[in-house]
Amino acid sequence: MSNSTNAVKNEPKKISFLVVSASPYMRGILKFVLETLLLAEVTELESEEKALSFLKNVDHSPSMIVYDYTPNAYLLEDFVGFLKEHSKFVRIVVLVDEIRAEGKEILKEIQQVKLMQESDLPGELVKEAQTIFADSPFINDAAYCRIDIDFLTKLDGINKNLYIRLSADKYIKIFNEDDNTNLLDIKKYKEKGIQYLYVNRETAMWVLTQIQKQINIFLKANNFRFVLRGASDSPEKRFEQKILRIDDEVHVDAEFKQTIDKAIENIRAIVEKEQKIEHILAVLKSHKDEYAFFTQKINLTSVVACILAKQLDWISKTTMDKLVYASVLSDITLAVRPELLKIQTIAEFEKIKETLSDDDQKVFLSHPKDAANLIKRYFTAAPPDTDALAYQHHEQPDGHGFPLRLKAERISPLSALFIVANDFSYYFLLDEEPNMDDFLLKCHSRYDYMNFRKIIKALERVKKK
Repeated sequence: MSNSTNAVKNEPKKISFLVVSASPYMRGILKFVLETLLLAEVTELESEEKALSFLKNVDHSPSMIVYDYTPNAYLLEDFVGFLKEHSKFVRIVVLVDEIRAEGKEILKEIQQVKLMQESDLPGELVKEAQTIFADSPFINDAAYCRIDIDFLTKLDGINKNLYIRLSADKYIKIFNEDDNTNLLDIKKYKEKGIQYLYVNRETAMWVLTQIQKQINIFLKANNFRFVLRGASDSPEKRFEQKILRIDDEVHVDAEFKQTIDKAIENIRAIVEKEQKIEHILAVLKSHKDEYAFFTQKINLTSVVACILAKQLDWISKTTMDKLVYASVLSDITLAVRPELLKIQTIAEFEKIKETLSDDDQKVFLSHPKDAANLIKRYFTAAPPDTDALAYQHHEQPDGHGFPLRLKAERISPLSALFIVANDFSYYFLLDEEPNMDDFLLKCHSRYDYMNFRKIIKALERVKKK
C-alpha cells in the first residue's frame, strides 16, 4: 500500500494552526483536538526557536497558535515578542501550569491571548475552538475523524474500529473493535507511508473524554499512555482506566477520585453514629450477597476501627478521618481482584503463589505501598500519617507481616488498632461460623505484644457492652 492511499482529491479548505510544545504527547493531544473539531491543518513544532523561524518565514500567519509555555526557554522573550506584534491578527492560547508572576508579566501585553490551565485540557480547548469558529465554515462535522499514527501509538487499548481512507467518502475498516490492536499492527501501516488512520466521530469524541479524565495523571507521570477501555470490557480492564500503574507508580483518575471521596463521606456519616458491632454484623450478613467483598470490608473495617478508637478515648475528627481514609484506600488496588483481596497474610500468599500470575504477585505484594503513595499524592484532605496506616495494615507484631516485617515495638498504637480492625473484618467476612469469643481467643495468642494488648482489652469491653 503506497502513500497515495491516503491522498484525497478536492480536500475542503482548511485553516492553519501552530502547536508549540516540547512534549510530543502534548502536541499529539492538541493536534487531535483541533483536527477533530475543525477543518484544520496543524503544524507541530517542539521549541520556541523553531516556532519563531517558522512564523518569520511563513506566507500567512496561522489562525491560532497554541503554545505550551515553558519558563526560561531558549529565545522565550524573542518568541513572546513576536507574538505580541502579531496578536492583533492571531488568536493565541497559552497553556500554563500554575504560571509564576514573571510569566504573567511577560504575556500580559499579548492582545488576543487566552491563558489555559494544562489540567483543563482538552475540555477548555474544545470550548475555545467551538466559540471562536462557531459561525465559520471550518467546523468539522465529518462522520470520520483522522488520527495521526504517532499519536495513536500513545493510546493504550483503544479497541475501536479503525479505518483507512481511500477517497473523500470511502473508508475501509482495517481493525475491528473486538481486535486486540497492538503497536506493531499500527506501526506497520506507518512503514508503508500512511500518516493517518480514521475513527468515527463518536469514537473521536469518546477519546477526548477519556483524555480529559486522565489528563492530571499524564501531567504527573513520565512515559504515560492513555488507557482507553470500553463499557463492554471486563471490570478488571475498566479498572485499569481508573487506577493506572506507570513505571511502578500508581495514579488515580479525577473521576474515580471523586467516587472515592464520596464513599469516604458516606462511611464517615455511618461511623459518626453510635452503633453496636452485633447490629453491624447482622446487617452485613443479611446483605452479604448484595455487595462485593471489597465494599463489605471497607465498611466493616471503618466502623470497627472507629468503635475501638472511641473505646480507648482516642477518637477525634482527625483520628476518625485517618481510620476511614485508610479503610477505604488500603486495598484499593485490589478492589476488582477479590481472589487477591482475600489473602490476609504472607503465609497465605506463599501457599498459593505458584497459582498466581507474575502481575498478580506484584500487585498484591506492592498494594500497601501503592495505597500509601496514592494517599500522599492524591488524597491531600487525609490527615498526616494516614499513609502509614495503609502501608502497615498487613504487618504483624511478631515481625512476620509485610511489606516491612515490622515488629510490635515499631508499630504505632493507631496502626496496631487498624491491624486488629482489618483482622476482625477478614475473620467475620470469611469464616463460616464467626463469633466474637472465637475471635478474641485467636487475638490473645496473636496479639500478646506491646501496643496490641490494650486494643484487645478494648475489644473485650466492646463485646461486654
